[in-house]
Amino acid sequence: MKIKLTIFILALSSTLFSQELKIIHAVQEKDANFFDYEDYEAPDKPIGKLIFLKGCNWYCGGSVKSISASSQLKENNGINYAPKNTHDFDKNTAWVEGKPDYGIGEFIEYRFDFSEMKDYNGGLGINRIILANGYKKSKTTWKNNSRIKRLKVYLNDKPFAMLHLLDSFEIQTIDIGEIKFPVNTETKLKFEIIQVYEGTKYKDTAISLLMFDGIGVH
Repeated sequence: MKIKLTIFILALSSTLFSQELKIIHAVQEKDANFFDYEDYEAPDKPIGKLIFLKGCNWYCGGSVKSISASSQLKENNGINYAPKNTHDFDKNTAWVEGKPDYGIGEFIEYRFDFSEMKDYNGGLGINRIILANGYKKSKTTWKNNSRIKRLKVYLNDKPFAMLHLLDSFEIQTIDIGEIKFPVNTETKLKFEIIQVYEGTKYKDTAISLLMFDGIGVH
């Protein structure tokens, strides 16, 4: 009986272990690798604003259909904190969750919809997240607001991975493996806040940019 019980426990443990989420750690990058000025008068004289992902990138062919969130902070002095701000190529805007605490359990969801694209052949996919953690408008704003420490990813409502993010003002990337977007199908990616780095002034948790790199464009 003891032998049978031991075998059962080992089998159960093995099953639970196999169901554990894969953990993916973010990699520190430099802002200079992702931002560039609009133009230059000379090599050392930039003109205009800083542009995120300037030039050809995954977004030359890839796109996100819609972005929604479980909550968002109310607009204040004409500044909104909508989920679409994470995907607007602008480091000065952010999605800020709208709960009174640190936003644990709140989420943002991206939809990639190819169900009505007749000429789509199924070649597009993503393999990397490019993320600006926190409210990147300024160093002071970034420190004042909370940032994400752990982010749980769901692929089509099924747990996919746990992302361990860096408490960094500069860009970080996360290699998530290849996720392809099938023909005539909507694909959903949901990102749920699990743990945060606490802000010095506000409990509000923010993400300024959550964008993608991938395959099928070049």
